[in-house]
Formats: sequence, structure tokens, C-alpha cells
Amino acid sequence: MMKKLMKCTVSAAILATMIQTTTTFASPIDSSVTQGQIDATQGQIDDFETKIQQLDNRITIAMEKSQKLNDDIKRQHEKIVETEAEIEKAKQALDAHKKVYSERLRSIQLEGNQSIATYAELLLSSDNISEFLTRFTAISQIIESDRDLLNGLNEKEQTLKGAEEKLQNGYNQLKKSQNKLADEQKKIEADKKEVEKELAKAQNTLKNQQDQLAQQEAQRRAQQAQLAQQAQQETRQRSLVTKASKSTPSVEAATLTNSGEANKLIATAKQYLGVPYVWGGTTPSGFDCSGFTQYVFRSVGINLPRVSRDQQNVGTRISLNEVQPGDLVFRGNPAYHVGIYIGGGQYIHAPQTGDVLKISTYNPSKFTTATRVLH
Repeated sequence: MMKKLMKCTVSAAILATMIQTTTTFASPIDSSVTQGQIDATQGQIDDFETKIQQLDNRITIAMEKSQKLNDDIKRQHEKIVETEAEIEKAKQALDAHKKVYSERLRSIQLEGNQSIATYAELLLSSDNISEFLTRFTAISQIIESDRDLLNGLNEKEQTLKGAEEKLQNGYNQLKKSQNKLADEQKKIEADKKEVEKELAKAQNTLKNQQDQLAQQEAQRRAQQAQLAQQAQQETRQRSLVTKASKSTPSVEAATLTNSGEANKLIATAKQYLGVPYVWGGTTPSGFDCSGFTQYVFRSVGINLPRVSRDQQNVGTRISLNEVQPGDLVFRGNPAYHVGIYIGGGQYIHAPQTGDVLKISTYNPSKFTTATRVLH
């Protein structure tokens, strides 16, 4: 009787355990996020990051134009200074001619009389024909000299007017350049506001996604702990949640012909990890994406163009699945973003505003083209 009672008790306990375990397995994870929703949200984040990179690229190009306009304004100012110097010289020459002309008039005019009357009196007061001819010759030379001086005065006056007109034209051109620069700067500010708005949206979306993922992960771990307590021997076989792993396609080439330069390039690039993204930045105090690649490649003696769309046309175009360390990888065509592949399925880049220079996972499907500059 005792054995029968013990058997019934054990059977009841096992049955109760089975019922409890079955109930736990049937209970769904209390989460508002599915894997499909997570993937969709991540896709939106990728789209936001792409848009931010495109806007950053537009701002960099606008800043390049602004710098060129500043250079034009500087050159125009130098021309204005030169013109002012020419005007000063013309004025000095004009004053000199006026002084000589005044001295000439004073030397041949009697007080209160005009020069023609003076010339007539000189001729009529001649005592003989020989003296008359001598005086006539001298007066003719004086008149001819005066005519030359007058012509010279007129030429100097015309030169002065031309110089003044040149100065005014230069000033007008300077004003146009300044207005154009102001328009470019306003556009940069508008783009900046748009970038900040889109960046804030992306960051908020990412934060919400991370919070939801953390909550779901916590629920999943709590459920796993409960299942482990209820079915210790079957935890491994009955785990409800498995982590999905996505492997990045191998893109390493069998032989690296540029390993020496590539190693030096990559070592230099990694020195600037953590440097903030700065629009138009080309120095270690702050980089934009193309400013960073240009600066690093200069360390191995290679001069790249300033912006990513021009860098895209340098070197040899290669397949996105055949990149080697040191190759440039681009997004967009023409490119709006660029980074350096460093091997192991990773690349280094200056991502976007609000971020810092960092290493990210290289997924060929996220890029448009790749080029090999090192040989």
C-alpha cells in the first residue's frame, strides 16, 4: 500500500511539472517588436544615415565654392589696390603738367592780357623784318609746345577717367561676388538645419529601437531562466530564442600586392579614431569623409582630389566583393560618402555630423563602387 501511494505521489509530481512546463512554453514573449519590425526600423535608420551623408557632402561642396569665392574677392581687392595706385600716379602726372603749363603761360603773357594779344604785340613791336621773323619762329615753337602740353593734359585726363571706370567696375564685381558668397552661406545654413533635423530623427529612432530591443532581450532572458529552472535537463534542446547571425561575405583577396603601403596607410588612419566629424574638415582637428581619406593617402605620397565624387574616379575600379585593405569604398554614384577598407570585413570612415571617425562593418550591398589606388 505504501509503495502504491509513493508511486501515485511521484506520478502526480511529474504530471504537475509537465503541465507547468507546457504552460510556460505556450506563453508568448511579451514584446511589441517582431524581428520583421526590427529589420524595417533598421532599414529606416540606414536610409537616414544615407541622407545625412548626402547632405554632409552637399555642405562640403558648398564650402569649397565659398572658399573659391573668398579667393576671388581677395584677388579683386588686390586689383582695386593696384588701380588706386595707378589713379594716384595719373593725378601726380596731371598736376605736374598743369604746373608746367601754368609756368609757360606766365612766361609769355602780360598781366591782364591774353596770350594771343601778347603774341601780336611782340610781333608788331619788331624793329625790322629779321627781328619779326626771329620772334615769329620763337612764338610758333612756344605755341607748338603749348599744344603738346595740352594734348598731354587731355591724354592724362582720359587715363584718369579710364582708371576711375576700372575701379568702379572692380568694385561692382566685388559686390556681386560678395552677394554670391552670402547666398552660398545661406544655403549652407539651410542645409545644416536640414541635416540636424534628419540626424535628430535618426538618433531618436535608433534610441527607441535600442530600448525596444533591450526590453525584448530582457524578456527573452527572463523566460529562458524560467525554462531552465523548470526543465534543467532539456534547456539546450528546448530553447525558444536563438540568436540569428549574419555573416559578411568574405572580400579578402588571396594575394595582397600592396600590403606594405596598405599597412602603413591603415596604421595612419587608425591614429585618428575618435576625431569628430566636421563639415569641410581636412585636418586631425576634424574630418569630413573625403577630407579624411585625402589626408591619410597623402601620408603614403598619394594626392587625392578634395571631394568624394572626384576621388571615385581615381585609381582602378574593382568589384565590391574583391576589395583589399587600402581600397576606397564609395556610396552613391556620383559618390556622397567614402571610406577605406581595412580588411576583416571592416572599413574606417568619418560617418556624419554628430559622430566621430570610427571602424564599421563593411557590407558590399550597402556600397556602390570601389577603387584601388595603391599598387
